[in-house]
Amino acid sequence: MEQIINKINPKKAENDLAYQILKNNGQGLSFRELMQQICTMKSISYDNPQLMAAVHTQINLDNRFIFLGQGNWGLKEWTQTTALQRRSLDEDSELGENEYTNNSHEENELTDGEEEEDNDEDWEE
Repeated sequence: MEQIINKINPKKAENDLAYQILKNNGQGLSFRELMQQICTMKSISYDNPQLMAAVHTQINLDNRFIFLGQGNWGLKEWTQTTALQRRSLDEDSELGENEYTNNSHEENELTDGEEEEDNDEDWEE
């Protein structure tokens, strides 16, 4: 990992550094690990609450990142193919339930012998 850190330009913005770190790592990292690597690259103190808050905000607002849960962050590009496949399967499933079953038409069906009433009273002028 030390070799990878040395190849990234430390003059970049913190969120760009976080992106490069995650991309080179190939898997999600905790926010603390990201911050430690960013601080090491920029030769700044890790014990800076304002910097930590600023970087956390940058990562939250940057659509390249995705929160993985439990303090871990990854890259959105890692999940796009999976998400598109999942959405496609979900849409197929919804079509199957709504288009090919009678559930959506049950309310409109009349029982034998019933006629639909035309209530003119509801349309008073």
